[in-house]
Amino acid sequence: MRWAERWPLALSILALIIATFASWLLARAVGYPAIEAALRHTSLEWLVLLLGARVAAYAGYTLAHGSTLAGAHGSGIPMDRRMKLVAFGASATSLGGGFSLDRRAMQRAGLTPTEASVRVLSLGMLEWATLAPVAWVCALTLFGSRRAQAAVTIPWAIGVPVGALLAALVVWRLSPSALERKGFAARMLGRAIEALSLLPRQLRRPARGSASLLGMSLYWAAEIASLWAALQAFGVETGFAVITLGYATGHVLTPRSAPLSGAGVTEILLPLSLSWVGLPVAGAVCAVWSYRVGNLLLSIPPALLARADVQRLVGTSGASAA
Repeated sequence: MRWAERWPLALSILALIIATFASWLLARAVGYPAIEAALRHTSLEWLVLLLGARVAAYAGYTLAHGSTLAGAHGSGIPMDRRMKLVAFGASATSLGGGFSLDRRAMQRAGLTPTEASVRVLSLGMLEWATLAPVAWVCALTLFGSRRAQAAVTIPWAIGVPVGALLAALVVWRLSPSALERKGFAARMLGRAIEALSLLPRQLRRPARGSASLLGMSLYWAAEIASLWAALQAFGVETGFAVITLGYATGHVLTPRSAPLSGAGVTEILLPLSLSWVGLPVAGAVCAVWSYRVGNLLLSIPPALLARADVQRLVGTSGASAA
């Protein structure tokens, strides 16, 4: 729905409304007395850390984005425009999400649709390749804990190694070229297999692989630190393993891959996942709303500044745009 990108500010406001409405629904279910009790512990100075963490997250993702998507001839996008593409895609300014912008920009830069899709998929796989192992270790750490529910720890403890093994078997046994001729679903599977094969090759290159891993690790660390600061602002004390596992569980889709940055879905799932690892749900609702609304508000100015260049990158103009 490219027409929607003509109005990035309107989409951002829509995302803020959806996020607030979703948080209100959950707050109503939890009960206003519990929410009021959580609000009495508010310490706004922690929100300064939230702001700093957002800057670090943006820097980390820009580094990983450039290192992962750069590659073959025709895929070069200047660094200043990459920064703007990340800024625009990280905000709630696209109904297709940031990955759809990346794919269109890479096609404009010279890649075929298949090549662009594979490279963007490899970026998404890098997101989970850096977050999932850490969440797995946290799940093992909390396994058997009275605070964290087994329904959270067991799927992570089993799912990550089993998923990694299945992915390796699929890459080993299936041929993307053979799948290309067997229908839409098979083609999508083939591109995913190509992306799985591409990512290790990219990471084996010393400079580019180190930059990709460092950038994405910084991004996730800053995202989790941002949520931790929001929890602290409402008097919710927690440790690294608890908040990391809660964060990973609450993001079915990573923020940049989801339409409107996951507005509406994340505000429901993330507080619930935090409660599943033992945190008070009322405080989690307040913290997640602050964390999400803060992120969305902070993303609006750079997204608006990047709008014109992004429209050129994805092949649109101010008249027909984006």
